Amino acid sequence: MNNHSLRPNFLIVGVARCGTTSIYHYLKQHPQIGFSKKKEPKYFSSLHLDFPQKGIGDNTVDEKIVKSFEEYIELFSSLGNYSAIGEASSDYFYYYKNTIPEIKKTLGDVPIIISIRNPLDRCYSAYNNLVRDGREPLSFTRALEEEEKRMKDGWDWMWAYKNGSLYADAIRAFQENFSKVKVVLFEDLQRNPIQVLGEIEDFMDLESYKTYDVSIKYSPSGKPKNKLIKLISSRNSKMVNTLRTTALSLIPRAYLEKIAQGFFAKDQLEDSLKNDLKKYFLEDIEKTSHLLGVSLDKWKE
Repeated sequence: MNNHSLRPNFLIVGVARCGTTSIYHYLKQHPQIGFSKKKEPKYFSSLHLDFPQKGIGDNTVDEKIVKSFEEYIELFSSLGNYSAIGEASSDYFYYYKNTIPEIKKTLGDVPIIISIRNPLDRCYSAYNNLVRDGREPLSFTRALEEEEKRMKDGWDWMWAYKNGSLYADAIRAFQENFSKVKVVLFEDLQRNPIQVLGEIEDFMDLESYKTYDVSIKYSPSGKPKNKLIKLISSRNSKMVNTLRTTALSLIPRAYLEKIAQGFFAKDQLEDSLKNDLKKYFLEDIEKTSHLLGVSLDKWKE
């Protein structure tokens, strides 16, 4: 086979802040699975986006997106020895109305992996992710009030804290368009990652891999605990971005994640805001529970 005809035969499509980075790094250890040179090319979502995106620091997102088919296919050119070839772009889920037709047209009926979590937790984690990066200047309450305006103004989807935490419509669309869809609950991944990885192996008809290292929880978020961590985490400095990129190319990601675990903190949410968000998410939780045939009552507590 011509190496440049290699392309993904499965996708992790999201949701961001629901364990997709951990799933990616765990599955990378499996000898039958090869991932693209860039973890998150976002090619299929780029086809219908207007660039540049307008949010704070969105330029640092835009510059990493793969926008040409030739560049996209090149990401898989060295993976001829793997039976499972994939990539993990967490915005394919949010932009499902546009990405599903593009994925089907280019890749066909490939297996789809989706990871979801308690929407209130995902919502707040997405906010803290942008706080960590030095991009979100508002309080959580103010940011939620600004969400609709930001999205109308063309900000990257990560600013859609509430809307990006709704799952039912997108899950239904993927289930209706692809014959194999695996939905992972973040809480199951946290509690028993080996079992979840075994389920994914069965889903993808892969041999069982017995020696996964699942000791690291990837991509912590929150407010940096000191000024140095705040500076290192910021995405608003070109120099810091360059240093971060260099560090990631020289130091294993797993080692950096271990260092980062204790550097970020999250404020406790006020009960009134929690209750408002629970009401907002309730209908979608019930729809999602029905689609998956599993109880999500813990998400309502």
